[in-house]
Amino acid sequence: MYHRDKRPLGAVAESAYEVLLEVTEPDEAIPRDKAHTQLLDTDFTDKDAEYALDRLLSRGYLYAVDEGLFVTDSDDYESWGEDS
Repeated sequence: MYHRDKRPLGAVAESAYEVLLEVTEPDEAIPRDKAHTQLLDTDFTDKDAEYALDRLLSRGYLYAVDEGLFVTDSDDYESWGEDS
């Protein structure tokens, strides 16, 4: 099982995570380019959007399957920490 990195995520990535939680349906993939566009539509710069997506992937807030990204719900993370 993957455990979320406990280090601070950072303001840019945290804001991106909140945006992606709002614009995606649970258990439905969003293509990376669409996720990037969603962030651009909410006033992220191109570099900040790329940085945030990479950061969220590396920290386990997003996970990739084939060409799609899935957002891991924050409630899932809270329950993961209880088993450790």
